[in-house]
Amino acid sequence: MEDLDRALEFALEIAELGGEIAMRHYQKGPALQRKSDGTWVTEADVAVETELRAAIAKAWPDHNVWGEEEGLAAASGAGAHEGNPTWIVDPIDGTHNYMAGIPIWATLVGLQTGDGFIVGVCNAPALGETYEASLGSGARMNGNPIHAGDASTLDEATTLFGDPQAFVDDGLGDFLDELVSASWRIRGFGDFWGHMLVARGAAHVMVEPELNIWDTAALVPIVTEAGALITHIDGKPWTQKGSCLTACSKLHPRVVEMATSVP
Repeated sequence: MEDLDRALEFALEIAELGGEIAMRHYQKGPALQRKSDGTWVTEADVAVETELRAAIAKAWPDHNVWGEEEGLAAASGAGAHEGNPTWIVDPIDGTHNYMAGIPIWATLVGLQTGDGFIVGVCNAPALGETYEASLGSGARMNGNPIHAGDASTLDEATTLFGDPQAFVDDGLGDFLDELVSASWRIRGFGDFWGHMLVARGAAHVMVEPELNIWDTAALVPIVTEAGALITHIDGKPWTQKGSCLTACSKLHPRVVEMATSVP
């Protein structure tokens, strides 16, 4: 895709729109519904995705849209066009935080082409933070450049992780125990924010046992442009679903080694 500047500007616009819509419902008891996978969706999630799909259809009618709530389709509403650029949207990443009034949630907008994930925006209005990047442009928070840290050993690293029980359920409990024991400082910041904290150098490792493409598409360009690495925990490039490891470049190989050597 040639016009990355235009695509990034558009992603910023619709991520901001999504955040504005979500903020109208935030801490006001939005209607809830439990999905088939047991997670919750609010009327705000649905409203945000609906508006973002409409905006994408108007601006990029030949593209696809892949959203958490409505799945993958052409922007026009028909079946997805194979090989065309795809906008990947998580209307509210951190819905359970959103429901509880915890400000760690965001509208995520990513763009995928044959070259991979090339544009990403995380708009977290309750935190007052917006992260953005496109390939080759560097990464920014609120318009200011961000860079990953340079910790070289885990005993000087701040390590973040998602739900500990999910690690156990996925057979990764021993890995998490070893990682936590080896790290200088640990915190349980799940969802997009942990990855963004690594991207801006506030933390050094973030690991989650199971994510979907809409959780991660926006993160990949931001993390990589900030100078960190984001992969599955076995070090393979992140694809559409599975574990996710974000780490500064010096620590990433050590965490991968740890993950792949624990029985």
